[in-house]
Amino acid sequence: MPNQPKPKEGAIPDLSGLISKEDLHKKGSFATYMNWARTTQYLREHAPGWGFYLAAKDEEYVWKAPGGSGYLMCFFENGETRTPLFPFPIMDNRNNPVPLDKISARDVTDSHRRALCACAAFVFGLAYELWAKIEIDEAAESDKAESQPKITRTPRVNGQKTMNNMVSTLTKTPIDKLKDELAQLPANQRSEVLEQFKALRFPNTNVAGNLGLFGLIKTEQHIQEVQRIIEDMKIDSP
Repeated sequence: MPNQPKPKEGAIPDLSGLISKEDLHKKGSFATYMNWARTTQYLREHAPGWGFYLAAKDEEYVWKAPGGSGYLMCFFENGETRTPLFPFPIMDNRNNPVPLDKISARDVTDSHRRALCACAAFVFGLAYELWAKIEIDEAAESDKAESQPKITRTPRVNGQKTMNNMVSTLTKTPIDKLKDELAQLPANQRSEVLEQFKALRFPNTNVAGNLGLFGLIKTEQHIQEVQRIIEDMKIDSP
């Protein structure tokens, strides 16, 4: 870890280049990240006196976005020095904005941790390398998508195969959609999700194996709990 020069009182410290490989984690195919707890430790060590806060509007910390979703307005403060407001959207585990009337306390706390990391990169340059890579990767994906010609094809019914696929997609139940979501995870993470659900809901059952454990998921609440476990596995990703 490089030695950082001590900033003048009230000055915004430069924390770029501070992180090391030991700070980084990766879960399966998910993005490389540094967890929020390590971020706060770096801030305590190298930016003493700087606190992270949420700005309120009409005594509410969740601000209404024009599209009907919600976001947080964040800042760091040290004595009389306050940084500009930094907006951060409240998103689900797929990085989609959450409708304002659907935002839960968990959504707010998860977004608060993510906003802390993003705002620390914006203000102090802490772990900016990770966020810069994300921006570059997203831009590359966007450019790739725009460069590909858009071809509109008329579906052809061949032995009803095309029609059956369409009907199958439209008629999928929540449990079918959850099965698809689990199938996208690496095998070890899929097993971990199901084991965590078992420990949460059926700690005394003797059921084992992914197929048997999946059979324990029967209600809408069960589905939501499994989706929350999947989200928890991604929460530390930037």
